[in-house]
Amino acid sequence: MKQPTQIVAKTDYIGRGAVVTVPQSIEPWHTRCLREQLLWLLNERLDEVVIDFTPTISCTSAMSEALERVYTRTRARGIGLSLVLDQDSPPAKALEESGLTRMLPVHADRAEAERGLRERAASPARRRRGQESSTVPPPRSGPVAQAS
Repeated sequence: MKQPTQIVAKTDYIGRGAVVTVPQSIEPWHTRCLREQLLWLLNERLDEVVIDFTPTISCTSAMSEALERVYTRTRARGIGLSLVLDQDSPPAKALEESGLTRMLPVHADRAEAERGLRERAASPARRRRGQESSTVPPPRSGPVAQAS
């Protein structure tokens, strides 16, 4: 019997956001580990998280359930969430059934997503609110959503 392995998605921090690159294959037993990694990442006080599915060639439908949980948490914490998906790819088909591709911004490629993160990090509107553009964000203020 094959033993489930823990997968770790690669995370690149850009400005006040992060791009999470999902592995090539997402099996049913991987989704829990990936969901936990994404939920943990949301505790890092980021403004936006981009999940890159372009290297993924095999994706289980359970990934949509994991992403729904992440989406709920980002909404509760005021964090932006978007996806990088190739049209007609296995992840796009799996996530389309859940409706997530209609609710979340979808980038055509990773370069577009990274450019958007850099532009928002350098935005003069952020500096006017007293927030400097840096890789280490200040603590969030206000109520903190509790995990369910």
